[in-house]
Amino acid sequence: MWNRDAGLLRDVTMRGNQADLWGRAEEGKRRKRKLFMMQFAFPRLFAFLLAVFIFLQIPEYAAPRFVPLPHILEAYAASSPISQIKIMVKSKLEVGQSLPDLGIEETEVEDRGVSIYTTGNQYVISDAKWKNSVKELLSGDEPQIVVTLTPMDIAEFYFLASYKAGKVSINGGSFVSARRDGDDLLVTLKVKMVTGRYDPPNDVYWNEKSIGTIRWTKPDNTSGLYEAILLRDEKPVYTAQVSALQYNFYPYMTRTGEYSVKVRTVTKDKRVGASSDYLQSGDLVIGEWDVSDGKGQDSRNAQASTPTQKVGWSREGNSWVYRYPTGELQQPGFANIESQWYYFDNAGRAVTGWQFLYNKWFFFYDTGVMALGWVHLDNKWYYLIPVTELKSGEMEGQMMAGGWRVIGEYYYYFNGDGSIYTGWLQSQGKWYYLNEIQNSLEGVMFTGWLRRDQNTYFLDYNGAMVEGWYQIDGIWHYFYPGSGEMARNTVIDGLAIDGDGIWWTS
Repeated sequence: MWNRDAGLLRDVTMRGNQADLWGRAEEGKRRKRKLFMMQFAFPRLFAFLLAVFIFLQIPEYAAPRFVPLPHILEAYAASSPISQIKIMVKSKLEVGQSLPDLGIEETEVEDRGVSIYTTGNQYVISDAKWKNSVKELLSGDEPQIVVTLTPMDIAEFYFLASYKAGKVSINGGSFVSARRDGDDLLVTLKVKMVTGRYDPPNDVYWNEKSIGTIRWTKPDNTSGLYEAILLRDEKPVYTAQVSALQYNFYPYMTRTGEYSVKVRTVTKDKRVGASSDYLQSGDLVIGEWDVSDGKGQDSRNAQASTPTQKVGWSREGNSWVYRYPTGELQQPGFANIESQWYYFDNAGRAVTGWQFLYNKWFFFYDTGVMALGWVHLDNKWYYLIPVTELKSGEMEGQMMAGGWRVIGEYYYYFNGDGSIYTGWLQSQGKWYYLNEIQNSLEGVMFTGWLRRDQNTYFLDYNGAMVEGWYQIDGIWHYFYPGSGEMARNTVIDGLAIDGDGIWWTS
């Protein structure tokens, strides 16, 4: 009886000890989880929420170069490209006015005003401004606006680096160009043409040194084409249409009388503007000694020749040319026409495609316009330096090539052929990672945690991959030298590392 009771006592005692050991083990696990949350998870979560708050609420106080942690980017980076852009423009601009303040995201427009808005749910207009200042609008002017579009949700939507004209719809205007600027897209567009009546010449007078030659001064609002009517005793004698500011009427003064000339600005295109009123000169008296023999009629001097070919842009064969009212083509070299850069060859043709000029590479679209900013060609990204980012010795529009470059808030690395580098890069003995996922951050140098190919890495604040023992947010990790992969479930230098890659110091 005693032995039986003693056996039961021993059994109860052993079970009590086992329960106590199990309880202690569970308590140890809870402490470990609590320590992990306090030292690792909570600081990470707080840092992420703080970064989001600064970015969304007070961007003016954010760091000048903020690169999110790659492991956060993988979870939250935008995955849906915005492939189509649509902008609505309403304009009531008039000839003679200055450029007004823009009405952003306003669907109605006031007299002499301009409003601009969108109708989609992927992006909004966060800013818009006139590209150039104009004191007074003229007939035919097409003022340009630079519109900043911002994704409604940067965690879901992102803009492509560039857009072709067919992917951008401008209702009430026309598309010029588009380029990405960080998360935003900068779209340059033209407002519909300003129309109205042209101004007449400011003055019409006879040239005292050349009998029969009439002159006039150029008005501010002009088409560049003028109609001059010779009158004798207030009756029409001859009409000339010229692009110069003078005309020799003497061959038509074959009879005595009082001659005068009335001149007006005439339209080249009725859609642009209406012809002006006439302005008449004083009288010129032609006596018997001054009458002309009539020779030289229908002749034109070089200055007063009437253009027989289209003024401005025209297509000749497979090329674009630009012709001035004098009939002359644009001279070879760079030319800025309507705020766009072009390059013309020796035949006066606007070049297209890649061009090697002044020992630098440039790219020109099929329209002849020189590319600026990001350009996607043959599945590669290139960067043509805009004027706002030029450094010493660089030219606007030249291709960025060979080495590191800060663009906006990110670092990129460019190959010798000008295309951006993606993937792992070894530079000056250190490894860097440039995002190879095709989204809005393609080619961006990452910093912080990185997960690729089921491996975990850490890139310091300079972007360099860390190796060996490294402390992050007060917690020690080990990254294998050479590969940079974080160690897990192993012992390094006699120290145990758990499945999360952490060496616990206590």
